[in-house]
Amino acid sequence: MKKALAMLVAACTLTMAVPVCINAEEASGKTDIVIAVDADVDTLHPTDFSTTVELNVLNQLYDTLMYMNPDGTHDPEPRIAESYEISEDGLDYTFHLRNDATFHDGTPVTAEDVVFSIELYKASEYQGSQIAMLSSVEATDESTVVCHLDSPYAPFLGGILSPFICSKAYYESDPDAFVTSPIGSGPYKFVSRATGSNIILEANEDYYRGAPAVKDISFEVIPDTATKAIALQTGEVNFAEIDSSVLAQLDANPEITVTEVPNSTFCYVSMNLEKEPFSNPLVRQAINYAIDRDNLVAVCYDGEAEVNSNICAKNRNGYSEDQLQYTYDPDKAKALLEEAGITTPYDLGEILVAEKYSNLATVVQNDLKAVGLEVTISVKEFNAYIGDLTSGNYNITVLNMTLEGDTQTLEMAFTTDYIGTANNARYSDPDMDELFNQTRSETDPDKRLELFNQIFTKAQDEAIYAVLCNPLTLYAYNSSLQCPEFPFEGNYYVYDFAW
Repeated sequence: MKKALAMLVAACTLTMAVPVCINAEEASGKTDIVIAVDADVDTLHPTDFSTTVELNVLNQLYDTLMYMNPDGTHDPEPRIAESYEISEDGLDYTFHLRNDATFHDGTPVTAEDVVFSIELYKASEYQGSQIAMLSSVEATDESTVVCHLDSPYAPFLGGILSPFICSKAYYESDPDAFVTSPIGSGPYKFVSRATGSNIILEANEDYYRGAPAVKDISFEVIPDTATKAIALQTGEVNFAEIDSSVLAQLDANPEITVTEVPNSTFCYVSMNLEKEPFSNPLVRQAINYAIDRDNLVAVCYDGEAEVNSNICAKNRNGYSEDQLQYTYDPDKAKALLEEAGITTPYDLGEILVAEKYSNLATVVQNDLKAVGLEVTISVKEFNAYIGDLTSGNYNITVLNMTLEGDTQTLEMAFTTDYIGTANNARYSDPDMDELFNQTRSETDPDKRLELFNQIFTKAQDEAIYAVLCNPLTLYAYNSSLQCPEFPFEGNYYVYDFAW
C-alpha cells in the first residue's frame, strides 16, 4: 500500500515465458482501455483512501481545485478553480471557481462543495497531514473559497491542490453510496465494481474541459506479474505498471511501449546514530563510499533505478550537483575507517531487514565485507521489522522509502520530532531542525531553494544516511496508445490518453 506521505516498497523478482503478440494496428481506432492493477481497492472514498490503486481510480473520477504542472516550473493549472491569489502575509489563499463545472449527476460544483471537500480531506487519517496547517476554510460567495492559515507555510499550495472535489449534497443524502457508487467531478463516471475483479468507468460527455477521447475504462485486478505481462502482449490489457523482472521481454516486443518514470522513492542504508560506531560521521562516510551503487541497481533492480547518493531525488526541488556525491571508492572507505580508529575486520553486528529487502542486504553485506566491515543479516516479518526500526532496536538496515509531495516532507527523515517514525537514523540536530523550520515559512522560491541547498549539503557532508538509488516506475502499454509524458511520481490521467 502507498500512503500519502510515507511508503515502504519492495523489489520483486519473477520470470516468465514470452507469449504470442498482437498487431498494434488492430488496436487503432479503439475508444476503450483495459488497465491492469495489482490489487483491488478497499474504498472509493475521495479522501479516506490509502493505496496507489485507489488514487489511480479516483484521479479519473474526481477533479481538484487546480493541477500542479509537472514541468520544471510546477505552475498550477486551472481545474475547478480558474485562478487564485495568496495574501502578502501568506496566511490567506483565495480560489476563484469556474462557473461551468458540474458533478456527474448534472448539479453544479459550488463553493460550498469545495469547502466541504477540503474539510473532509483534512479530517482524513490518511491524507489530512498534507493540509494539517489549515486553520479554517470558508466560502465568501458562490464562486470564491478562502483558506486561512495561522502562520505562513510555503508548501501549502501543493497540499491544498490535492483534495478531490466532491458533492456535499450527495454525501448528506447517502453516505454509503457516496463511497460505493461515487458521483465525481472529473472526466469519467463510475459504472460498476466487481469486488476482486474490476472497476468500470465511462466518459463524462459533459465534462467542462471537453469529452474524453477514451470512452470506457476497465481497471482489471491482476496481482501476478507474469500474468499481467502476458495480458499486455496478447492485448487483453492495454496499460499497466510493470515489474523490472518482465522488462526485457516487453521491451523486445515492438507492439509494447515501456516508459520509465522517475519518482522520489529512495533505497538507502539507515544507521542508528544512537549506537557506536555509527555516531561517528567518518564511519558513515566510509559506508557511503564502500557500496557499489551501480552493481546494486543492476542486481536488485535489473538496472531500472537511478544511482543517487542524495536523499533528494534529482528531479526534486532542492537537489544540486554541487552537494557532495558519494561514489564507489573502497580505498577511501578504508582510509576513513582508519581515520575513525576502526581496526578491521570490525563486526558491525546485525543488518536487520524485512524479507522483502533481503536481496538489498546481501549486496550491502558483500560491499561492506570488502572494506573490512562484517555484518550478519537478520530477517524479520515486515511488521516486526518496522516495530524494531521505529523503536531504534537495530544497528544498521537497508530499505526503500517514499516521502512524497513538497520537498518539505523530507524533514520527516531528518528532524527531531520524527524520531520514531520516518527519522530512522534517530538523528537530532538543532541547526537542521531550524533550517526546516525556515523552509516552512519562507515563501520566496529562491531563498527557499538556498535553504534546501544548505539542508542537503549538511545531510551529505554528515553522511546521515547512505542513499543508494531512486527506483523507477515502469509503465507498459500498447504502442498504438498515445500517452503524454508522465509527471514526476508517475500519476496518470486517462483523459490525456488517446488511440
